[in-house]
Amino acid sequence: MIDLHTHTKFSDGNMSPEELVDLAMNIGLSAIAITDHDVIDGIQPALNYIKNNNIDIRIIPGIEISCDEPDSGFKEVHVIGLLIDHENKDLIKFCNGLKESRIEQKMMMIRNLQKIGFDITYEDIKETVGASFGRPHIARFLVDKYPDKFITIKDVFDRYLGMNKPAYVHRKDKCSIKQAIKIIKVSGGISILAHPGVYGKEDSLELIRIFKNLGGQGIETYYPYHATCPDLKIDANENNNLIRFYRNKALLFGLLESGGSDFHGENRNTISDISVPDNLLDNFR
Repeated sequence: MIDLHTHTKFSDGNMSPEELVDLAMNIGLSAIAITDHDVIDGIQPALNYIKNNNIDIRIIPGIEISCDEPDSGFKEVHVIGLLIDHENKDLIKFCNGLKESRIEQKMMMIRNLQKIGFDITYEDIKETVGASFGRPHIARFLVDKYPDKFITIKDVFDRYLGMNKPAYVHRKDKCSIKQAIKIIKVSGGISILAHPGVYGKEDSLELIRIFKNLGGQGIETYYPYHATCPDLKIDANENNNLIRFYRNKALLFGLLESGGSDFHGENRNTISDISVPDNLLDNFR
């Protein structure tokens, strides 16, 4: 088994790349992709770790890029790049631009939270942030500071940080799907549409068509919606039905298959919530 969708402390996960590698090894995975949000900083530490300690696991360099396609009615579309060259200069420049945009957005959200009455500053949060500033960093701070108001990170998102909630700010200069596919291609990678099931079956098919027409190469067919998307209210059996549905659609559209746990840390879901066969990597080759 493999996992082609994981996150580390360099974006909004709560494990270091080294800890994530150890966890994957303990589970018995043969390969793991590090796909932090809009950054590539966690890849090299993982590669160094397996090399220096003779660890028998393959690290797939990756990234998960947040995109916007408002003209088509899709906001917050995630595109994963796998097998990228994380030392590519164009990719590094692209990620630096995304980092600045993320920081500006999160500072505006913090100001909105201050107006609502929360005692929070940018300086409070930045010490906990890796290379990519995400909303979960703000949410974790609020959960810790206001345990009487919030129990989980999801509580914060549901009330304040989710899209269209009081403190939410839409990110400026968000890249398009076409731009994401282009930079992934420039860096030698394969572009994958992440977790299409979050958009609903009918809308996801339209998004898949758009993605393919723009040059996208694959979709995430294996994904633990039952563990990461409580709003869908599905169990493991229903999740397997979704997997079969999107596997069929990948075949229909002539797209590659990918999959992974979308692991951020044990507080959200586990790395073993989904079983992804290793022959998917053979298909990439």
